[in-house]
Amino acid sequence: MERPTVLLALEQRVLPATEDALRQAGFEPIALGAGMEILDGNPRPDLAVLDSDAAQSELLHDWLTSDPVSPTPTILLFGAEPPAYGASSDEYAMKPCPPDALAYRLQALMIRSGRATPGMAAASADEGGDELMGEGRVLSIFAPKGGVGKTTLAVNLAVALRQQTHERVLLFDADVGVGNVTAVLEVPFRQGLVDLADSDPSEWTDAAFDHVTSVHEETGVRVLSWGREPGDSERIGVDLLLAALRWAKRRHAFVVVDNHPGYDDRTMAMLTLAGEIFLVVTPEVGAIRNSSQFLNLAREVGLAKVVRVIANRANHGIAVADMEQSLGMPVAATIVSNGPKAVIASNEGRPIVLKYPRERIAHDLHSVARLVTQPSPDAAGTPASRPWWARLGVRTSHA
Repeated sequence: MERPTVLLALEQRVLPATEDALRQAGFEPIALGAGMEILDGNPRPDLAVLDSDAAQSELLHDWLTSDPVSPTPTILLFGAEPPAYGASSDEYAMKPCPPDALAYRLQALMIRSGRATPGMAAASADEGGDELMGEGRVLSIFAPKGGVGKTTLAVNLAVALRQQTHERVLLFDADVGVGNVTAVLEVPFRQGLVDLADSDPSEWTDAAFDHVTSVHEETGVRVLSWGREPGDSERIGVDLLLAALRWAKRRHAFVVVDNHPGYDDRTMAMLTLAGEIFLVVTPEVGAIRNSSQFLNLAREVGLAKVVRVIANRANHGIAVADMEQSLGMPVAATIVSNGPKAVIASNEGRPIVLKYPRERIAHDLHSVARLVTQPSPDAAGTPASRPWWARLGVRTSHA
């Protein structure tokens, strides 16, 4: 497929690194020169990234959005304040925005606008076509620290969504190299994405993804795993994960993604494409500190608006109000601790919401699902002026 064109109207000092990152991601960057010659009879680019603080950015934006039916999807970079102008197809990011983050944001823009990203094979007409693209909601479960119950939440959220809506739900294990949701949910084994890793992207069809997807018989939740052998993890690239997510969105009402607890390119790509990110935090200093660092990053790359904080084991340790002050945003849902029963359920391969449906922990897990199925207006978070645990000498990074 042709490389999607991206108009870059950026400061000269950031152009070279940005152009290199976009080329590596499969885009064709077009840097705007000193003048505005591109407006004279040239076709509009597929995508654009504008520095909204530049003098002529509004004029350029007007040209990019001159067609109300199909405006050019644009990322507007800003410093202190977002620009006064904008279109519904725009996204915003604070400066400085790392080049790799821009590449992921552009891939997300393409997927949301119904187009294949670089490296993806378009679905054939007999497999449904691109008209269904983007139908499903992507819910990414993330924690920058292991051991906080991320996978347990992902499994039970997928099952609870299935129970509450009776829609098609996919549980996507994207914790490449480490996680495997099939250790918590008993499903017939299939190797997963690693079976497709060595094939040409043109072979990443709907039928191929269906073939490596298992079904949890009791609930009907579909499960797509990356694989199970750690040595295979390097074979799973960003393009394959994005192609799988594109298929998942087209074929399911809800896609619950269990992500790796880190900041590698695969994880950042998956988070960038999420409609909602559930940040799992436990009431302890280390988990709160790491989550605060992630929220700083999320604000820098424009993801903070889709993050919801889920406090796991919330009935022990640091109070929820103190967690909210430290993170600078409200806790959307809490889950009580019930370690012994959670372990029993996991060992049996049955989700907690099925094994112990009357327990408080199952009720709390269903409440997390209701954030999706029965949404209510989000409460505005109040940024904390000084995290309470600063008194303990703990410092966070703003890098």
